[in-house]
Amino acid sequence: MAKKGARGQGADDLAKVGDQVREFRLDHATKKPIQVQHRAEPMKYVRRERIHPRRVLPRVREGKPRVFPSLSRPLSFHLQAAGVALRATADDLTLSANTELSGPGAKQMASTVGEPSVCAAGQVVMYTGNWYAARSADAGQTFQFIDPFSSFPDPPNLSFCCDQVVNYIQAIDTFVWLLQYGPNSGPQQDNIQRLAFAKSADVAAGNWSLFDITTPGLGVKGQFMDFPDLAVGSNFLYVTTNLFTPDGQLAGAAVVRIPIANIGTPNVAAQAYLSPDPRFNSFRVAQNCGTTAFFAAHGDTSTLRVFSWEETENAPTSQDIGIAPWVGGQGYQSLTPDGRRWLDRTDPRLTGATMAKNELWFAWSVDGGSGGLPNPFVQVAHIDADNLTLLENVNVFDQNSATAYGALSTNSDNEVGISYMIGGANKFPSLMVGVLTNSRRDLQVAAGDRGTADGQWGDFLTVRPLFPDKKLFAATGYTMNGAGDGSNRDAAPRYVVFGRSGVGAVLDGSSSPQTKTRRPKPPEPAGPLPPTPGADGAPITDVNALSVVSAVVAAKIKAAAGLGAAPQASELAAAAPAPEADKPGTERWPVKTGQDQDRAKVGKNIINGQNLGAGIVESTIAELSSLPRPPGLQVATQNPPEFQSVRDGVTEVTIWRIDAVIIALTHESDGDYHLGPGGETMVGEVPTPTQVFVGDSPWLANLQQARQEIDQKLVKSLSPQSFTLVNDQYLPHGAVSGTTVVRETADPELRFDTPPAGSLRVQPLFATRIAPTPARLTGVGFFDRAHGATGAAPNVIELHPVLKVEWT
Repeated sequence: MAKKGARGQGADDLAKVGDQVREFRLDHATKKPIQVQHRAEPMKYVRRERIHPRRVLPRVREGKPRVFPSLSRPLSFHLQAAGVALRATADDLTLSANTELSGPGAKQMASTVGEPSVCAAGQVVMYTGNWYAARSADAGQTFQFIDPFSSFPDPPNLSFCCDQVVNYIQAIDTFVWLLQYGPNSGPQQDNIQRLAFAKSADVAAGNWSLFDITTPGLGVKGQFMDFPDLAVGSNFLYVTTNLFTPDGQLAGAAVVRIPIANIGTPNVAAQAYLSPDPRFNSFRVAQNCGTTAFFAAHGDTSTLRVFSWEETENAPTSQDIGIAPWVGGQGYQSLTPDGRRWLDRTDPRLTGATMAKNELWFAWSVDGGSGGLPNPFVQVAHIDADNLTLLENVNVFDQNSATAYGALSTNSDNEVGISYMIGGANKFPSLMVGVLTNSRRDLQVAAGDRGTADGQWGDFLTVRPLFPDKKLFAATGYTMNGAGDGSNRDAAPRYVVFGRSGVGAVLDGSSSPQTKTRRPKPPEPAGPLPPTPGADGAPITDVNALSVVSAVVAAKIKAAAGLGAAPQASELAAAAPAPEADKPGTERWPVKTGQDQDRAKVGKNIINGQNLGAGIVESTIAELSSLPRPPGLQVATQNPPEFQSVRDGVTEVTIWRIDAVIIALTHESDGDYHLGPGGETMVGEVPTPTQVFVGDSPWLANLQQARQEIDQKLVKSLSPQSFTLVNDQYLPHGAVSGTTVVRETADPELRFDTPPAGSLRVQPLFATRIAPTPARLTGVGFFDRAHGATGAAPNVIELHPVLKVEWT
């Protein structure tokens, strides 16, 4: 709680502003709850005739120079770029959800000014963007959409426009959904901020009660409310909004506090604080603020005015705090790899605010040149809430890219979580999450494939504690995926749940659309744990924690692997006929199973000394089949002993992902499942996932999950009655011709699937064609020796091992 009369370092003044508070009641919009419809897909984009123009905030005035040698602690960071593996240290970050909401972009309802917001409690998740809304009843695995334009009755001459925010009040198990409405005609004035309330069960069922904050209620009739936000304290819900005159001039800002005890009753009382000076705007009340609401605004470029509104007081007090000077303006300088600007819309309004114990954190975006740093970045003021003094300046920056739009929140361990965007000359706008307190960690959860044609990205993201397990954070963000449709309304929103590895979050680095459900945690392998991933020299241990690299990075990796190079026909043509196969499980077996000395290089994507960021590279069978075999392995029929436990070239240290059709399945005598993709063919192999076959491979858990997928989908449906034992292998009856048959028909009790670890059951060898089955296969590149394998690619490239199987 702020001490009355306290003056912190750099403080310029302390003012009582009690005469700026107004009491009023929210307008009860409907007598009964409104039931909304949940749709599998959002409504198709329909161009609105009238959307209020963007209101540009006045430039923050220049502040005086300040120096904080003992307090300013800029923190540079490295991108962990793909996630953290299953057995990360307790300080590392893991993901338990990473769901793409593909519907809004497909219907052109997700603009590059995305403004995604989320809150989650148990299985129920509420998610909003500028023009769409969605809810999940299965913890964010899938979402159903709500049309914010038509779901609720419109007040006279008003309709839903754009801005939306959601939050959750744990004390009364209530979701709060704020929707901004604007005039249909006439001057841009006298709009409303609509609050919809619903218990968790009612959110799942679609029942919402509506209350409106009006400009007459605030005592600012004729003005327009914009840029809303929500925060929850101990006993009050806080709503913030900017105020504009009909001609678009900034008139200040308002903070509305609503007693939580009144929510759910027909008459909801409220108090509104109105900023007496238009300079102080874009308030953000600190999340997790307790019994004192702290909010802030810029006084100038080296001064932050912090307001303290105790629950027992009728009005807030304010205090100016000196901070590290920064460079602002309207629009910041950052170009994407295709030369396009992406921060033209950015300004220094506060985008994040939270409280952890007795410390405040306020975040905003600043332009390059601030603090001597070359690129725009997120600046954070870390403040002692007891005496309102600056503790430190925390800068979320990167030397090669810009960062912006930092959102903040606090978990039950009093750690400060952040969600923000990163982009620049080497990276399209991509989504990051992180934890600023204790051991600083940052994690890229979604890489963008392109920028925006209009230079606009913004205005905010969201991060919240995940209820009831508040050790985890729920976050939002979005990227631009694929080639795009040219509309700038096809962004890909994303729902992310993250936390420290030590809190037991289940990993999932999937970049799949929202129709793909989360994978269960792979079974724990027996024996010693593999090395900790992420540490120097340690291998990646979980492919599920990796995201797909951007198209630009993928192109660099493919070029380094030789894609497009002229084929070395003479060396391949010189290959001798394939000899008899060597003893199974010996030829380059360490490389095939991750027991080799180069396994720590796999998936890291370090090309010619340049770290492109760990992740998966999307490709095709045609591309992989055209890659040249690297020096030392050019002759496809030879198996040089020097590569027995060494990987050769870029291809064999890359984790690839391809879409294929599996048409054949073989269980070979070395324990591998041999997957025969259709069309242009190549081979994928999944070793038997036990230590007997793969030793201390760091990918044991992935292999177990991949093998389980194949067993469940393809192997368990094989009927022994359809097979004949030919020599030592079971073949379909129709495949037997002129061969010595040991037994006509397989034992009806025979099982073809993988026996459990430690089981005495023996898995028989078999080979069969199957009904064409589409799949997405993720695995490590490997150049095998040519020995007549069915379906082998011309260059005998394989995915060996296959680490992940997804059915498409």
